[in-house]
Amino acid sequence: MTFYWYNIKQLDEDAYHRALTQMGSERRRRISDFPAEDDRKRSAAGELLLRQALSEALGCSPEEAPLVWEDSGKPAAAADGVYLSLSHSGPWVLCAIHDRPMGVDVEVIRSADQKFMLRACSESEMAYIAFGREGCYRRFWECWTAKEALFKVTGKGPLLGLSRLELPENVALRYTEENGCAVTVAMAL
Repeated sequence: MTFYWYNIKQLDEDAYHRALTQMGSERRRRISDFPAEDDRKRSAAGELLLRQALSEALGCSPEEAPLVWEDSGKPAAAADGVYLSLSHSGPWVLCAIHDRPMGVDVEVIRSADQKFMLRACSESEMAYIAFGREGCYRRFWECWTAKEALFKVTGKGPLLGLSRLELPENVALRYTEENGCAVTVAMAL
């Protein structure tokens, strides 16, 4: 599995326009409708990362990369045995590419309201988080990114019913922290 990162603060006008020219007209229109500039930049950076990942994996140019967008909005490779996942949080966009199905989620590690944590997490997850202890936010974002990644790989929800402590059969999690972010990959075994 390979990760590709992009900080949208480093996305210049040339890179932004290059990404737009590589998109289909419907996707370009959808992105242009986003009211927030950062959302438009995240989408452009995602396009660049996905094409770079496919280009390197398949030995083609980024423009020739067989990137498709499913009706659900998920990116996919029009190539056998190549799986993509994309996520973003704050200034970061993260693309993962692998030779088996997987889903990735990234979240900037920051504080979280206890009420939100209680709504988002099961009792066993809250015990794992141990709210109030040093590092509780890290564990919360670890649980949250696991839920998002599990949803992406299984397509099953509801999201809040998923748990890093109770994995579906034949799915494994990999958690790490990079660039001040919690990152979880859920992958099919």
